Amino acid sequence: MMSEFPAYDVVKTQLHLREKAGQLFMPAAFINDTEKEIENLESLIETGQVGGLCFFHSRASAATNFEGPREIPYNENSLSRLQQLIERYQRAARYPLLMAIDAEWGLAMRVERAPQYPYALTLGALNRSSEHLLYDLGLRMAQDCREIGIHLNLAPVVDINTDPENPVIGYRAFGSDPQAVSRKATLLSQGLSDGGLLSCAKHFPGHGDTAVDSHLNLPVLHKSLTDLEREELLPFQALIKAQVPVVMTGHLSLPQLDPSGLPASLSEPIIRVLRDMKFEGAIITDALNMHALKGISSEPEILNLRAIQAGNDILCYAERIPESIPLVLREVPASRIEASFKRVWDLKARVFGGVTEIIPSKISPHALNRQLAGACLFELGDAPGAGAAFRKEGFDLVTIGQTPDVFIKKLQEAHDFKTHACPSGVGLPKAPGVRSQNILLTLWPPHMKPKDFFGLPSTLIAELETLSAEKKLFLYLFGNPYVLTKLPLNLLNGVVCASQSQPVFQETAGQHFSGQLKAPGEIPIDLDYGK
Repeated sequence: MMSEFPAYDVVKTQLHLREKAGQLFMPAAFINDTEKEIENLESLIETGQVGGLCFFHSRASAATNFEGPREIPYNENSLSRLQQLIERYQRAARYPLLMAIDAEWGLAMRVERAPQYPYALTLGALNRSSEHLLYDLGLRMAQDCREIGIHLNLAPVVDINTDPENPVIGYRAFGSDPQAVSRKATLLSQGLSDGGLLSCAKHFPGHGDTAVDSHLNLPVLHKSLTDLEREELLPFQALIKAQVPVVMTGHLSLPQLDPSGLPASLSEPIIRVLRDMKFEGAIITDALNMHALKGISSEPEILNLRAIQAGNDILCYAERIPESIPLVLREVPASRIEASFKRVWDLKARVFGGVTEIIPSKISPHALNRQLAGACLFELGDAPGAGAAFRKEGFDLVTIGQTPDVFIKKLQEAHDFKTHACPSGVGLPKAPGVRSQNILLTLWPPHMKPKDFFGLPSTLIAELETLSAEKKLFLYLFGNPYVLTKLPLNLLNGVVCASQSQPVFQETAGQHFSGQLKAPGEIPIDLDYGK
C-alpha cells in the first residue's frame, strides 16, 4: 500500500478503467471468519477488484443470514480481531481501502465487548437543551472507530418511524417527528465528521413508514414526491445542507416515483430525486444480499450492474465481483464509471489525505453514557406526584420480564419493599396478595422489536387492568418506547421510560424514583400511532 495518498488528478490517468470500476465494489468482510475466506478476500484486494470493505460480525449473524436461525459465534476478542483484519487487508491493497461498518449505536452493534451507546430512539428523547450531547456522541463514536481503522460509519439512520409495527427501523430511528429527527441526525453527523469519520444518511428516501423488513422482502411505500417532501425527505435535506458525505439508498419500492416497482436502490428515477436535492456526495446501496432484491434477480452480478446503472457509486455487500466487473465495463459508459470513481476517491482523500483537522473526544464512553441516560429519561402522567406518594406511603415492587437488578439495588438503598417477580409476564400477583396499595411496576420486554407484542404475553394488558382496579400502579419501562402504544396508560398513575435496560439506565431510573434526578426528556414518538 502506498505511503502517501495520491490526488485524483494523478490517479485518473494512472488507473485503468477496470481498476476504477473495482473501486466501486465494497464486499462484506466478516470479523469471525475462516482463514480460507480471509485469503479469498485478500486475493480480490490484491488484484484491485475492490475499493473498500464493509465489516459484519459473522456469516451467521442476523445482518448477514436470512435463511433461518444459526448459532452465532461468540468471540470476546472480536474488537482486536477486527483491527488485525483491517491492518491485514490494508497491507494487501495497492491503494488504501475504505473501511465501513454499521455502528449506529457504536461498534457494539457488530462487535462484542466494544463501546455501546444508546439507540437512536432513546436519543430521540433528548430535549432541545440537551441535544448538544449528540455532537459529543459523534466525536466519541468517531474516535472509537478511527482507533481501529474504520473510516465510514453507516449512520445515522434518518428514517422517520411513523409505523409502530415497523419491523426493521423502530428503535433505530430518532422518532416520528421530521424536524426533531433532522436536528438530531445533523448533530450526530457533524460530530462524526469533526471527529474524523465519514457518516452516512440512510435509508433513502425513507424506510420509517413500512411494515415489511427489507432484509426479508420488498416493502412498498405508496407515497408521492409531494408526500415525501413533507416528511421523509426533510432529514435528508438537512444533512445534505450540512454536507453529509454519503447517502444510502434503501430497498423499498415507491410505485408513484417509479412505476416499474424497482426498489429505490436500483431505481434511476428515485436516485435522480436525491441528485435533484443537490446531493453531490457518494451514494451507497444498502446491502445487496438482502432478500428484498431476490425478486429482481438471483444473480449478484446483475444486481451489481443495475445498481451502478441506477446511479449508485458504492455497492455494499457486493458479491461475484470478478464476474461483475467485465459486465460493468461492457454495459456502463466509461464517463459514468469515472464519475463514481471520483466520488469514491474524494471520500478516500478526506480520510487518507491528512488535511482535515480532527477534534478528539474529551469524554469516556462510560461518562458519556451516564450523561445520556439521565438526559433521555422521560415521564408521562403524574410521575412526579406518584413517585413522591410511593416514597412516602411505601410500595410493593412487581417486575415483569427480566429483573432489573441494578434498579432494585438502587431502590433498596433508601426503601423497604417486597418484590414479586413475574419473569414470563403471565400471572401478575393478585391484589389480595400484595400488601401495599401502591404497586411499582418494572417492565423489561424480551425484545426491542414489536413483533408479537415485543415478546410479552397477550394476557398482560388484561392482567394490568385487573390489578389497577384495586391498586395504584406506577411503571418504569426498560425497553422500546413503542411498548407504550400498547399499554393502558389511563390506568397507570405515572410512567417513566428509561428506553433501555443497560445498568447505567437502571441506575439512572433508580435515582429518579428516589427523587435524586428529574426526567428531562421528551417522548420521541406519537402515542396515537398505536391506537
